[in-house]
Amino acid sequence: MIDNIINLLLSAYVQVVLLFLLLAYFFGHRHDPRHVASKLGLIRTIVMLLLFIYFLWNWSSEIPPSLRNTSVLGMFLINLFLIKNVILGRLERPYRDALETYGQAPEQQGNLDQIWRTGKRFYYFRYFFTSLFSGGSPQRFLHGLATERINQDIKDIFTRSGKAKQLISCKTLVAFLKDRLATDQVLPAELKSSIHQSISQLSEHAWIADQLNEFLDTAIEAPEKLHQFG
Repeated sequence: MIDNIINLLLSAYVQVVLLFLLLAYFFGHRHDPRHVASKLGLIRTIVMLLLFIYFLWNWSSEIPPSLRNTSVLGMFLINLFLIKNVILGRLERPYRDALETYGQAPEQQGNLDQIWRTGKRFYYFRYFFTSLFSGGSPQRFLHGLATERINQDIKDIFTRSGKAKQLISCKTLVAFLKDRLATDQVLPAELKSSIHQSISQLSEHAWIADQLNEFLDTAIEAPEKLHQFG
């Protein structure tokens, strides 16, 4: 049974059919707006296609059987590479969807959790083999790389949607301070209650909220104007 499967996989005709199916999926997937198209990825695929044609030409020519088997093996390995790209594409779609959803509703914590679940799965698979040759712990390498890439993707989605500035506001600052205060284990309960009341007043008074929003906008767009208050 296993021998039959191996013989089938090492058939040049099967590899050619598989190649056409994988290329059809690859080029169709590039038009998907959720997919981040890469010129390097396209060039890499074209190079693989040329190598496949070379192996196929060798297989069809009058060469020793051993070299024919080597050519089929080369075609098989190229198809494995393309299959990896297909799997990456399938993992990337839910990740890009999660980024878009979070960009539209960043206040919902579940959207951010979905980004980290799908993003880690995507980047862990994408750089798994790279991590094996990183010279350190593969797990630590993948975790650090995925964290860096996901954070950058979140920044990019806010920049494209024009919502980056909206997040830096008095409302967000108050929510951040309340969250930090709630998780603090050092401050006495009475002091925490007093601080919580003071923080709440920042957003309750319109004048204070307006001044805080103006300060945050200035800190982002023209921080040199704040020098006079230092």
